[in-house]
Parts: sequence; C-alpha cells; structure tokens
Amino acid sequence: MPADPGMAPLPSQEADFPEWVDIKRFQIYSTSGGNIIYANGYQQLKLVVVVQVVGDGQKVVGISESEFDSIQLLDAYSGKALPIDTIRDGEEPMWKCMLERRLPYAPFPHTGELHGPVVRGKAIFRKEFYVSSNSPDPIKLIAAITRSDGEVFYSEESSEFGDISLRTVPPAIYRKEQFRVKHLSANWKPTENVAKVDRYVLDLLVDQHHIKFVDCSIAGVLQARSEHPDYLGYYAVGYFNGLKANDGAEVLWETADQIAAYHDEQGKVTFLMHFAKKGGASTVRYDQLSVKMFVRDMYGNRHEVDVAMNTQNPSMIEVV
Repeated sequence: MPADPGMAPLPSQEADFPEWVDIKRFQIYSTSGGNIIYANGYQQLKLVVVVQVVGDGQKVVGISESEFDSIQLLDAYSGKALPIDTIRDGEEPMWKCMLERRLPYAPFPHTGELHGPVVRGKAIFRKEFYVSSNSPDPIKLIAAITRSDGEVFYSEESSEFGDISLRTVPPAIYRKEQFRVKHLSANWKPTENVAKVDRYVLDLLVDQHHIKFVDCSIAGVLQARSEHPDYLGYYAVGYFNGLKANDGAEVLWETADQIAAYHDEQGKVTFLMHFAKKGGASTVRYDQLSVKMFVRDMYGNRHEVDVAMNTQNPSMIEVV
C-alpha cells in the first residue's frame, strides 16, 4: 500500500475553458485493506480517492481547489452522494462519511493482505474519507469529480480500483466471562473515615486480545452495610481515566481519588472499595449490591455490564 501524501490542489482560477480534458486515473481504496465495518455508527473505515488528470496532448496537469473539493463518494446503484455527517444514536439505518477521523475508534481488525493502487507519478491528488454505517445492508461506492465547466467524471469508468464494496457486521456482543475483574493492591493508609481501600480493575479480554474501553458511565455507587465489628460498611466508587464515572450519583463519602489517578490503567475501569470505619463521617445507610456499567469499546461498540458486590462477601466485586 503506497504512502505517498499526494498533492495539494491548485488555487481556484477563473477560466473560460477547463485546464484539463480527461481523467488519467481515478481510483478508490481502503487504506487498511479491509472492507468491513461494525454497524454501530461510530467506527470508521478510511478510504482514499486518487485522482490524476491530463490536458491537451495527454500531458499531466493539476486540478483547482474547487475541483478537489468537488470529489465525493457516491452510492454506485442510486447515484446519491454519501452525506458528510456523523451518525447519531437512534438514527435510521444509512451510510455516511466524514472528511476527518472521529477519534478514538479503531478500524475493524483486518488480517488479510493490503490491496491498493500504486500511487506514484506527477500531479497525483488524494482525498481521504472516513465512512461509517449503522445499516445491515452492504454498499458499493464510486467516486465523482466535477470539472470547472460542470462536467462530472466517475471512477467506475476507470480501470482497476474504480469502485469498492463495503459491508457491515452487527456490533459485537461479549459474554460476561470475557469481562474480567482483578483484585489489586491499593497501598492506602487508614484515615479517620476509611480503614482501608481495595482496588479492582475491570477489562475486556477476547481471544487473548485486550479490547480497550474509550468511554464509561456507571449508574450509581455500590454499597453494603456490614455486621463486622470494625466496619460500618463498604462502598465502591467507579473511575475511568482517573476520574469518577458514577453517572448521576453524588458521592458524599471520603474517596481515594488520588489512588485512582495514580494507578489508572488506560482502557480499563477501576473500582475502589472503601472499608468505612464505625464512628467516622462516612455513611452507608442502605444496600445497593448491583449497578449497571455502560462502556463503549475501542471499535465503537456499546456494552451494558452488571457489576455487583458478592452477596457472601460484599467487599468483593464481580461481573454478574
């Protein structure tokens, strides 16, 4: 796969006739080599359109800025241009594209060979598109460019790589066993309100591959009263990227925020289990042994995970 950056378009110029008369090459390809995308509306597939034009005497010439801007992706069957926009949650199934990558979602993992045109030569122009979809239906794309006189040229009329077919797969669904909870040391010194803090890290492991989270919210704080002579109870505060992730839950207790920030593990969720002292200011008035955690993974797929305190030992956290 070539890595040539291509050329910038020439400044727009007023002219009575087009500076170029025909297309020498007009191709479209996937930079990753793949043509599959999750139908979640978030993941993007990077496509590159390559254009080279010629003037009189088949001499390679440039294109204007307006002509470069006119390059677009079309549905090969309907002839309609892909909307340049993001796909919003709940929107009707469709295909769209952006001109910039929507971070931080990774492309669909592709293990095959990379296939694409050799991008070498004079006056070659490249335009990048980032395609996303929430539709179960495949699509065949071509590219179009409008010359300054209004005539439209299509990539499917060129030779190899004149079009590309894309398809989607349903968003991934993982078993609860694939969401792992590990108990780790917290190195917390006792305070007036908290006797100790245990640290738990939750991640997603699929076929020995760690799939990172890019977003997280947790619907509440885990808490349980205790009959232990030393502890008033236990409460577990969730963190993501070193910050509290408990959506809509006001945490009134002392929390070990510095531990979460210092021991943050990128792409994973941290729970800090506090052992509240009797007689301290921390209060555990009722039991909330389970909360829902909502995460979006590195491929843009959203997951709902039930996280709970163990009924026999509330200071332990598990996925249920």
